[in-house]
Amino acid sequence: MLKYLAVALILAVVALAAIVRLRPITPEAWHVEPETIASKGEAGHFAATKGGDIAPYMVEGTVLEVANALKARIEATPGTTLLAGNLNEAFATYVTRSKFWGFPDVTNIKLEPMGDQTAVHMVARLVYGKADFGVNEARVRHWLGAVKG
Repeated sequence: MLKYLAVALILAVVALAAIVRLRPITPEAWHVEPETIASKGEAGHFAATKGGDIAPYMVEGTVLEVANALKARIEATPGTTLLAGNLNEAFATYVTRSKFWGFPDVTNIKLEPMGDQTAVHMVARLVYGKADFGVNEARVRHWLGAVKG
């Protein structure tokens, strides 16, 4: 009996891992502008945007300059791939997967020109579950650190 229970548990874990890793994350569902995501204080979300957890970052420089600085930091983040958009064109969505399980988190970034400055709007949110143990906040702050004045 214990043997069957162990086998059932192993099969359940394998099935869950397969769902998490293989279920597609589509741009149609996840590539949305950060300001449209209501996430202030929501578990598993962290927003640096109007009405978010923190205000959008105001950074000296053009959209292209800020995009290049951000892309260097983002591309150096393990498990991160571009889902949709192009940061050089001021709007992109990235997926970052956890190392062991491959749990995906989605980060939406919009760069808004404001004269000699660029406003950086960024929202990170989990795809599965209800808690991310601060991972999304840490990622947003880390990526914003690439352009912090």
